[in-house]
Amino acid sequence: MAATAILTANPRYGAIAILIGAFAGVLVVWARRILADGHVEAAVALMAFAGTGVVLASAAITPAGPLTVAILLIPVAAAFPYLGARSLRRLMLLGWGGSIVTAAATLLFDPSASLGLVWGAAVVSGIVLLLLYQSSERLKASSREFGRLFSLSSDLAESTDPGVLGDLVARHLAEATGMDDCLIYALSTDTGRLTPFGSHPAGRSLSSQPESLWERPVLGQVIRDRSRRIFEVAGGQGDAAERARLEGLGRKVMVLLPLVAHSDPVGVAELTSTQRGSIDERRLALAGSLAFEAAMAIENGRLYQELHQRALHDPLTGLANRGLFFDRVGHAIARLGRVPGPFLAVLFIDLDNFKTVNDTLGHARGDRLLVLVAERLLTAVRAIDTVARLGGDEFAVLLEDLRTEDEALLVAERAANLLRAPFDLAGESANVGASIGVAVRGDDSTGTDTLLAEADAAMYEAKRAGKGRVVASRPAVLTT
Repeated sequence: MAATAILTANPRYGAIAILIGAFAGVLVVWARRILADGHVEAAVALMAFAGTGVVLASAAITPAGPLTVAILLIPVAAAFPYLGARSLRRLMLLGWGGSIVTAAATLLFDPSASLGLVWGAAVVSGIVLLLLYQSSERLKASSREFGRLFSLSSDLAESTDPGVLGDLVARHLAEATGMDDCLIYALSTDTGRLTPFGSHPAGRSLSSQPESLWERPVLGQVIRDRSRRIFEVAGGQGDAAERARLEGLGRKVMVLLPLVAHSDPVGVAELTSTQRGSIDERRLALAGSLAFEAAMAIENGRLYQELHQRALHDPLTGLANRGLFFDRVGHAIARLGRVPGPFLAVLFIDLDNFKTVNDTLGHARGDRLLVLVAERLLTAVRAIDTVARLGGDEFAVLLEDLRTEDEALLVAERAANLLRAPFDLAGESANVGASIGVAVRGDDSTGTDTLLAEADAAMYEAKRAGKGRVVASRPAVLTT
């Protein structure tokens, strides 16, 4: 443009060249600095407004009619994906107004031009800008939805705690749909009840009670039909009980979404809002996608709990397994070092006639006997104590916070008495009894392996003494 101005000696071209040079300077210095600070929207807005200004100024210097109008829309269109709604509206008004002014300026320099040029520029540029705005908003909405799904997936990947997963899903559902509250219910396959799994705000699930499908049949319909249900207090339609419940919560709208994983219902998401008409079809579609993520979170939470249970508990009796028991003994000894005073004890228990029962009555009844033994041992101890099955017919008990050493012997004797009573095995009576070894400690001077070895040795001493006895690792024997 500068070369053209020099060759033609046309001052208009020179002025346009100066405008373009100033625009380039803005890009290189100012816009580049803003981009370096990470303010992308501000940099794009600066370039778009500056570019529009250059086109408008050029049109004032050398009117070019429709060509200038078309060029004027280029910086506006380029800025659409990056600007916020407020900046975008300002730029659209500037571009539309500039198109009209440019077309009007053409009338001054071109006598053959008509007023229709101005109307045409106003209508065409307005339609183009409106279509661009609508397309931009749809793209931004899709981007936000994708971002919401990606954010939820990322958050779920970072946690395996079912309680945390439930609250995460509830928060994402509420924020994505614009609703005030979200409560996630997990369906229990055993009881058929819906238990609070998570909520937004987070504390709501703690104050919510499990729901029965008999008490709230609408929840059963959502699960059975795998379809969403929407209730409005003012609408007067739908289940009257649900609308009354909604009104009691101080909400005006409620959406119930089924949570389905691997074609099986796993729960329900309950979304509520104080605003009427607060959710549209687009948000409902996004909520459906997030509901699938919620269902998978519930299913993964269940699997995690099952794996955790299996890893630390005996699958037959549900008692702690060997690994968990040894770990708890180690922690109990460590606590004695920090808080001296109370005693702890380990009881090793071996059934005396289990092999006979297993051989004569069969393995099924033998397994049933082990389950009944576990139940009786649990009744002999406190809630803070640990009962474990070490394997086969061997059990163990960890007693903590004992006031005296003799308390351990009393508990062991109580357990021995309980195990002497006959067991009913599907109509067959079985007598087994047990030999019990006891090891007691009041400090952390002894390691886990030593303490367990002492209890094990005491148990074998009870066997040698005639079975059905309680023997302490220190020379102390209780017989009956």
